[in-house]
Amino acid sequence: MNLNHYNYILNGISHKIELKNNIKFKSEPLPQKILLSNKYFIKILNDLFDYLSIEYIPIKNTLLGIHIFQGVHIFEDNLEFIIEKNNFKKLLKEKSYLIENDILFHFVNQEYISLRMNVFDSYFSELNIYLFENENNSIHYYDKHKNKFECNFYDIFPIHKKRFEEFEISNPNKINELLNQQFNLNHIEFICYYHDVEKLNNKYPHIIKIIIYILFLKIHEEYFE
Repeated sequence: MNLNHYNYILNGISHKIELKNNIKFKSEPLPQKILLSNKYFIKILNDLFDYLSIEYIPIKNTLLGIHIFQGVHIFEDNLEFIIEKNNFKKLLKEKSYLIENDILFHFVNQEYISLRMNVFDSYFSELNIYLFENENNSIHYYDKHKNKFECNFYDIFPIHKKRFEEFEISNPNKINELLNQQFNLNHIEFICYYHDVEKLNNKYPHIIKIIIYILFLKIHEEYFE
């Protein structure tokens, strides 16, 4: 890193991010295997959706990654898209094809789609697809935490392609309008806790397993009532 740019290399390709007053980098990014897995998983799904004529856009941190890094978010591994609810059946018809190509398909609680794939070096990338509805030019959807998000139809449409690493993927019409709903674009701090968790896991593996088990029970507590 120099005084004017944050530099990193992904898959042998140099990236240079201009350092502005509103952006702070406070840790090392995610490991290359995660970044490469997420990058190619997004590419695979982009090509599939284009083939099926399903319009989609990335949201939240996935969209922020495009806005800041012109590619994969190097500090956040959550991948999230939205598609119109009417396209769900079209994607569901491809479930067998996805499974045959080692993409795990799960319709979680009849609410959203979770796709998982081992793309690179034993790491499973996961991408959640939420289903939006359009009512009188007002779009809304619920995420996996049951949080409701709303925006204007023209914040998303017309959807266009924009650079993502060495290729292009779909983007909303007004990227800043969507990002401003979830982030303060005037002050963004990037921090990754992955390396801290890895160190803790290596030092106290049994404690980490107990914590994971407790979290699992908490997330799935409705099944044990």
